[in-house]
Amino acid sequence: MDVKRGESPSMGEKIFRMVTPPAKREARRSLKSTSLGMAAKYRLSTNSSVSSNASSTSTVPAKPAPNKVNRVRKSEIDLQLQREMEQIRMEEEERKRGEELMLKEKQKIKIEDFEDYDLDDDSDLSDTESLGEEISQRMYMEACKDLHITPIKALYKALGTDRLAVVGVILKKNESKACAIGLVRNSIVETLILESNELGGYGAKCIADAITRNEYLTEIRIVENNIGTEGARVICDALRKNNYVRRLDLKGNGFHEEDAKYFKDMLDENHALRELYLSHNKFQELGGEIFADGLANNDFLRVLDLSWNHLRMRGAMAIGSALQVNRHLEKLDISWNGFHIRGALTISRALEINTTLLELNLSCNRLSDGCIQILVNGLKKNSNLKVLRIAQNQIYPPGAFKILESIENTPSIALELLDLGDTPVMDTFEKLYKKLQEIRNPFKVIYGMVWATDRQSLASADQEPEEEDLLNEDPLLVLFEYARLQNFRLVDMFKQLDTDNSGSLDRQEFSRGLAQVNIPMNRRSLNRLIDMMDVDGDGEIDFSELMAAQQKHKQLLKSYMKSERPLEDTEIGRIDRLLRKVMYKRFLMRKF
Repeated sequence: MDVKRGESPSMGEKIFRMVTPPAKREARRSLKSTSLGMAAKYRLSTNSSVSSNASSTSTVPAKPAPNKVNRVRKSEIDLQLQREMEQIRMEEEERKRGEELMLKEKQKIKIEDFEDYDLDDDSDLSDTESLGEEISQRMYMEACKDLHITPIKALYKALGTDRLAVVGVILKKNESKACAIGLVRNSIVETLILESNELGGYGAKCIADAITRNEYLTEIRIVENNIGTEGARVICDALRKNNYVRRLDLKGNGFHEEDAKYFKDMLDENHALRELYLSHNKFQELGGEIFADGLANNDFLRVLDLSWNHLRMRGAMAIGSALQVNRHLEKLDISWNGFHIRGALTISRALEINTTLLELNLSCNRLSDGCIQILVNGLKKNSNLKVLRIAQNQIYPPGAFKILESIENTPSIALELLDLGDTPVMDTFEKLYKKLQEIRNPFKVIYGMVWATDRQSLASADQEPEEEDLLNEDPLLVLFEYARLQNFRLVDMFKQLDTDNSGSLDRQEFSRGLAQVNIPMNRRSLNRLIDMMDVDGDGEIDFSELMAAQQKHKQLLKSYMKSERPLEDTEIGRIDRLLRKVMYKRFLMRKF
């Protein structure tokens, strides 16, 4: 009950002041500004009833009302005050709960709510020319502040350029989240490079959330971050909805066989991706088969790298079958997958049919001369392939020469670069190569050392001291060390020589095979070698005997590795040095 200035309080007002403490009177005044109390409502209802009665009996003169005071009980006032105070308390609790809920939402992985970050001016940030740059950098700084982490200066600056690269810097959970927040509304960065940051699945999820919101990123490299299955799932899901990223590099992230299904589903729906790099993972045979299904149905991918994935035979065959259907892939790298002859057959058939592939890398796939010849047969019917890389396979000088002869005799072959790596060749190969360079332009071949056709054998009279010492060494160790230096497997040589599939080679067959690989042994040393390997004395080398000899060599090498002596001072180290000296003296070395 408030009294206007200039008026004396009525009797009821005086009683109210007497029975009401000052604190309650003050609360009463504050409540009256927003809502009516019970007493006020009572007076209003009383006045309205009186006015209505007066209007209904307007014809009869009303008697003046006695001077009566409307009393309000103290208990009623106290009860109303308690109710209104309880209402205020409940509203305050509801407000606090809302604030706590908002704080929890900010701490979640999802970053959509960070769009509403306070972007007011900050004295620590310099003025920027672009609104997009200003927003992304401010969002990053606000996120770092909210997550209680120190901003990375290089990352902050890179948000204002077209290339954001964070290499070799560990990004923990909150740091990954802050980086992703900075990318959400960035319109400047086109290339994102995150390499060796230990992102894991959590960091990949943050980046994937940013990818779904960002329409300006065209190249993404998340390399050596071990994002695993969870990372494969979220990144592929994000790209299924993204039509802007053109190049994706996910090398060395610990993907396994089952993870290939995420990439297959992504390739089925994504129409924007042009380059995909997935080397140094472990898709293996099953993963290769799953991935091949997506490749066969994709009409947009131009470059694919599946090297170092243990695809083996089944995986390589599936990829080769997909190539027979795919009509848009231009560059394929399936090196270091070890698929041997069956994979070579499938790839050869693909070369006969495919008319769009321009570059093919089959390096280090345990391809023998026979496998290479199968590939060349397919190459003869192909007029589009420009680059063929077959380095670090079991190719010997005669096989390399046959490849060059096929190119000479088949003008329709369009090769401009043939990469044989460090494969040794004969001087006749070099002569033919120079002839082809005059006919074909451009045409380049990468190869190793050149052997003279009239080179002398180790059995000749003018042997060097190293050669005589080598002949006195254990021929078994010489054989396996030579195979290691020349990067070929004796198992593959055995299978190639065993044309009748009998599982054994006689002395003549085995000697002929060793002669093909140009092992530095004379006839006496070869006979000693065969005698050592022929355990049962039947005059033939069985496959099991070859495996037993190989196991013996491995055990000997392991014992040397465990000993305190340096490997160079052991018998294997001595043979290695002698072999290298003989090879360098007997063959002409040139640089190309």
